[in-house]
Amino acid sequence: RRPQHAAYTAMSDWCTIESDPGVFTELCEQIGVSGVEFTEVYSLEEQSIEALKGRTFGLIFLFKWMKEEDKRPTLAPEESPVFFAKQVITNACATQAILSVLLNAEGVQLGPELSEFKAFTSDMDYEMRGLTISNSESVKKAHNSFQRMSSFEIVQDDNAEKEDAFHFISYIWNKGKLYELDGLKAGPILIGESSEEQWLSQIRPEIQRRMQACQAAPSADGKSEIRFNLMAIVEDQRLTLDKAIMEARHYRHRVNIKLVSVGEDLELDDDLDEDDCPASVPAFEDLAEDAKLLQQALQEQTDKIAMLKSAKEQELQKREKWRMENARRRHDFVPFVLCAMKHLARKGKLTGAYARAHRAAEEAKAQAQEKKAEVAAA
Repeated sequence: RRPQHAAYTAMSDWCTIESDPGVFTELCEQIGVSGVEFTEVYSLEEQSIEALKGRTFGLIFLFKWMKEEDKRPTLAPEESPVFFAKQVITNACATQAILSVLLNAEGVQLGPELSEFKAFTSDMDYEMRGLTISNSESVKKAHNSFQRMSSFEIVQDDNAEKEDAFHFISYIWNKGKLYELDGLKAGPILIGESSEEQWLSQIRPEIQRRMQACQAAPSADGKSEIRFNLMAIVEDQRLTLDKAIMEARHYRHRVNIKLVSVGEDLELDDDLDEDDCPASVPAFEDLAEDAKLLQQALQEQTDKIAMLKSAKEQELQKREKWRMENARRRHDFVPFVLCAMKHLARKGKLTGAYARAHRAAEEAKAQAQEKKAEVAAA
């Protein structure tokens, strides 16, 4: 399971949510945002970064939070052209990091709720914007819709070992500059200048620095910390593929018309309006005059359409998988577990299963304590 951010406390009515593309995508849709989705970035190699260029609105980075002394200067409201809000509530850093990207991105369809929020908070300071987010019922409702359901209320033992806290921050490009947006900081951090085409490549060293800092800080068992996660907010891939399919269809349609004009006997069975043709499709006069070359172009576009439709089907399957996973996240499995335990008891297997599980848990606990003692003695 992916790491989750700071532990839930009774002081907050915002729940913890899992760092997952399907969770974050549905969260945005519930708020009213359309045309975006989240994708995990597994590598910072140039090839992976190149694949994101031209369609990425921002990056979200999750890491284990540790108190640090950050001497980098932050921008005051009058110095900053970007939307920034202080995080004033526990457990909201995931949603706040997402909003930091969406409210600064160009071309994102925010919907009426966030559009009104952006206009309403435009003249507020960072603290007031954070308070406004905390008081937004629609945002909080969408966030808390991913709260884990349970028939029991779990009370934290004050003497129990505290869980690790995780935190989300954002990286964005805005008007020729790169910014880090961390709601726990006093304001946005200006990383440097960049073009829209190169910002992902130029932000890479900063993210690598963050990852190396995480790995350099040992976890409780003395091992390197590897629990961090990077996601990109990109255009909804269904929309991207629909545009590509439409472009290929118009290209094929023009090739068909050109073939008819050079004497080929064809039926124009694709009903398309020339007024909707993308500018990237070659004009009739730019197409070849040779029928053989035109037939080759026709086959290329037909194959391309088939490939794109197959990719679109995979995207639809991915969305269905996300829907099912999110439904399971919201389901209370406690009655099922109790029923399973009841049947094990009837068959006389519950005591043995419990003993094996208890023994394994005690062994794991003892091993963890030994490692902690070794680390403390080192």
